Amino acid sequence: MDKLNIEFKELFNNNKKMTSSIELSSRLVTMCDKIITDGGSSEIAPIRAAKSIGGENRMGPIVFCTPELGRWSTVGGLGVMVDELSVGMADLGQEVIVISPYYERNRKGQTGYLSQDPAGIHYKNNIHVDIAGGCTLGVHEGMVKGVRVVFLHNGDIFPSPYPDAQPNYIV
Repeated sequence: MDKLNIEFKELFNNNKKMTSSIELSSRLVTMCDKIITDGGSSEIAPIRAAKSIGGENRMGPIVFCTPELGRWSTVGGLGVMVDELSVGMADLGQEVIVISPYYERNRKGQTGYLSQDPAGIHYKNNIHVDIAGGCTLGVHEGMVKGVRVVFLHNGDIFPSPYPDAQPNYIV
């Protein structure tokens, strides 16, 4: 490609079958990401070619904010859906972050459940949010199946998933 002075991405852009098929183009981007990851800092032609496709087609960090997440707080189907979607996107090479409450009590009524979880999610720090008089939230982070998970903890604000209370208190 270097000797011909042709950019790899031009071959992709001018290929009608590739540009009209979401599945084929998604596979190409995923393969390019794998080549880039496995190639490290090498600048040989195949890695430069992969960077010309992969670099221009990355979505950037994808962030999900959800009241339910997987085994930690799923009450209905939302937690399962966000868990599976975020892991699937991470498997495709995307950077995925999920932010969810760390409830005082999980759906089984347990407290301190996050510290006992085998995923290795750890307390990082506190943040102060200055809304309606302000509140302090504990921040717990970890990596689970390629997804960065961030849990925010305040027992008064997040007592349990979908607590029984008046609507103005819940909001």
